[in-house]
Amino acid sequence: MRVFITGATGFIGKYLALGLANQGHEVHALARPAASTKALEAAGIRIFPGDLLDTGSVLEAMRDCQHVYHLAGFARAWHRDRKTFHRVNVTGTRHVLDAASSLGVLKAVMASTAGVLPPCQNDVPVNETSPRRKGLYTTYEHSKQESEDLARKFASRGLPVVIVNSTKAFGPGPVDQSNSATFMIREYLKGKWRVIPGNGKGIMDYVYVEDVAAGIRLAMEKGRAGEQYILGGEPVSYDRFFEMTASYATSPNKLYRVRVPLIMGIARLEVAKAGLFRMRPLITPEWVRKIPFNWSKDSTKANKELGYTARPFEEALQLTINWLRKTGQV
Repeated sequence: MRVFITGATGFIGKYLALGLANQGHEVHALARPAASTKALEAAGIRIFPGDLLDTGSVLEAMRDCQHVYHLAGFARAWHRDRKTFHRVNVTGTRHVLDAASSLGVLKAVMASTAGVLPPCQNDVPVNETSPRRKGLYTTYEHSKQESEDLARKFASRGLPVVIVNSTKAFGPGPVDQSNSATFMIREYLKGKWRVIPGNGKGIMDYVYVEDVAAGIRLAMEKGRAGEQYILGGEPVSYDRFFEMTASYATSPNKLYRVRVPLIMGIARLEVAKAGLFRMRPLITPEWVRKIPFNWSKDSTKANKELGYTARPFEEALQLTINWLRKTGQV
């Protein structure tokens, strides 16, 4: 196949693009001129300079492609101009799906986030049909929900589009906001991470980045048009996360529990500082609100329909730490 992908220079997108190239597909990647594309080009991936908001560059890069993977988005925790989330994540998605419709692509897969799904009630992992709780959405998640609604409209009009929702991906790659779990692991092993958020019982669903990329490929191969699939891993509490990370440390750090109200106060101060001094806040109130909950997800639908599997957290953690040590980061 000749395939088009947005977000190929991103954390998950790079794994997906290289995997597709290794499978023998001819890959067209839309990338902003400032992005690093050396690894992609070395794999024979054709780079098309452009931007999601430039419809001409999207059309040019997608032309003659049979499959479309849309992973690009604005996934930061905060931005001074909140409208940026909508411009990139919603308007950008519209441009990609418009182009896919006009060019008659065979199928499209759009990557969203499991953050649009609610936390558990009574510790029962949620699935694709669980009702949303938009009061817990971040600005980023609001925009991703809008992009999902948009994709469903295109599906109802005949575009074969599949939505995938990955949980918190981590593993080898840029250690930044899109790979925050790896950041916590690295900083703990360096002796710089000293806190456990809240009472330590809050749960996140962690998934290894390679497993997410494989799941996205499976969604293209086997996913039903108009359907949505959770690509999750293993639910882990903050207590267990750091307990398991500590087992790989030469000298484990003493950690201190920080109550959510205190973290919220710090977050509000950070946002105030950002407004005054034009600096990025370390954390924001809308993300702090998510700390106490259980965010376990149920990937049964993807397991059964796609053949999706994800490795256990401990195995993914070990692979990540081995990579951190091999690259001299710890």
